[in-house]
Amino acid sequence: MESPHSGDNWTQTAEKSSVPEAVAGELPDRYSIRRKGEERELVCSESPTITVHVERGMTIADSAARKAAPGTIYLDGAAEGGPFLDVEKGLFNLDHHEGCVRSFTLATCEQAMVVIRKGMDLQRRDWTIYANDPDLDTVLAIWVLLNHVRLNDADPEIRRKVMPLVRLEGTIDAHGLEMQELCGFPRELQESTFAELEQLRSKEVALKKDGKWHEIDFLEYTADVLRAIDAMIYSSHHFEGVVEVEELARAEIGDSKLAIVCRSEAGIYEVEPHLRRLHGKRLGVIILQKNPDFYTLRQVDTFLPATLESAYERLNLVDPAAGNRRSGNRWGGSGEIGGSPRATGTSLTPQQIADAVAQAYRRPTMAQRLSTLAVALLENTAVMVGSMMATYFLGWLRDPPGSIESYFQNQAGIYAGVLCVLTFVLALASLQSGPKVFGLCLPTGLDWLFLLPGALLGGLAGGAWVFAPPFTSSQAFLGYSWTGLAIVIAFPIAAEVLFRGLLHGTLAQRFPTQRHGGPWFLSWPVLISSTLYALWSLLPFLPFFPRGVVLTYAGALLFGISSGMARERSESLLPCLILHWSCLLMFLVMSFYW
Repeated sequence: MESPHSGDNWTQTAEKSSVPEAVAGELPDRYSIRRKGEERELVCSESPTITVHVERGMTIADSAARKAAPGTIYLDGAAEGGPFLDVEKGLFNLDHHEGCVRSFTLATCEQAMVVIRKGMDLQRRDWTIYANDPDLDTVLAIWVLLNHVRLNDADPEIRRKVMPLVRLEGTIDAHGLEMQELCGFPRELQESTFAELEQLRSKEVALKKDGKWHEIDFLEYTADVLRAIDAMIYSSHHFEGVVEVEELARAEIGDSKLAIVCRSEAGIYEVEPHLRRLHGKRLGVIILQKNPDFYTLRQVDTFLPATLESAYERLNLVDPAAGNRRSGNRWGGSGEIGGSPRATGTSLTPQQIADAVAQAYRRPTMAQRLSTLAVALLENTAVMVGSMMATYFLGWLRDPPGSIESYFQNQAGIYAGVLCVLTFVLALASLQSGPKVFGLCLPTGLDWLFLLPGALLGGLAGGAWVFAPPFTSSQAFLGYSWTGLAIVIAFPIAAEVLFRGLLHGTLAQRFPTQRHGGPWFLSWPVLISSTLYALWSLLPFLPFFPRGVVLTYAGALLFGISSGMARERSESLLPCLILHWSCLLMFLVMSFYW
């Protein structure tokens, strides 16, 4: 927002100069504009925790500003109600227009300098700056916040250069051009500083004079002025020895620690001091991109609750390019440093890598586990109820007086078809998490074969989703149509993909599971998916196994647990299908003696 005194007072030499450009090759271009969803934001390579939004005419009500998300900074009229600092919530309104005595209140750029020098920590969280007009007072405040690391250096050189600009602009913006003497500068310093401010603001004045101020791109203009301030304050020697690092992605890994994915020509040990300077104590794990498909990982915080071993396990699970546990083409290394698959590299994006590492280090909260469980139950219920309702409705249309049992017995093909279609639709929506998460990969090891007797016993008791006689009698089965054979094969596929693939895979992202070569135990994903499998087995399959509800439920539960544990031990759905089809084969063999 403009000062009421600043508009005409600056026009005296506005057309004599323009916003200066930094000399190419001398100063790095640290400011860029990126798109995040539907919004554009300005960022600085040396302040990766801060994003800047300059939205024309934006004004947030005082009550809304005080309820904003933590890490919000409003500048110069972007929020109503006067200046405030809520340190506990991380909310700041640096303003001198409303709710204050203007003559006694510092301008926005001076307020920004004060909070920086008094110890405002801009590295402990992510911050968003909001402004509604890039006048010089506002842009200087943005520059101060984005350059907080250099302004807090022990060497006062940068502060000595920028403070005259901040002080004089603050005085003019708050009190008017005629009150420059309030700064108490020597005459030579006042004149040279005024000339620099005049140069920085010349383009703004010219645009306003021509009536084009509200037609420009405010973010582009802000970035240009920030570069011009850099050219006034910095020399090339200020950036000597600075490692150029491009941040590609990041994720929180608990207790305000960060996993940073970045790209640089330097090695990971040269990148580490640079990132420590920018992120301070928040830096936990560095993932350095050596080329688009190959990465080096380093855990720089020894006291994180896990090591890179947990990250490798998670990355190998979600990365389609990584092989199984017996393959050498996997994420791996020591607990402190490692890398991506050596032969093929990774097929994950930088953000997917950051998210996977974060999930490996963060212990899921109870709320996250309950939320995941609720989503899994809802998806599973939708598929099962949808399949059963379709079967019942079509059966009722054909035979209104019929029973539920007869509908499922006479329309097994319809039930299998609808179940397969709905399961396939759910699979397409879920596989974005990675096919291996849901067991769509080749199996590892053979210890899952120990579960074959339990699966066969459960299937014999009515726990496997297969047809009993006459469909499994040798004569009927061998002479049955291809449609009937497809139905017999489709039921096991639908059951295993739905329960041991999608349901188990969703739960396994929040709950611990077994793995090949590890200890044997009954995990929550196996127990929950098996219980639901047993419950959903009763209504549609009870007509085929008239041995009683209790026996059918117990058999389905035993089969589900055996198949689920085989899924975990092998890390694949293929053994589950083998177990299920083995039950079908068992019925065929036994039919010879019935």
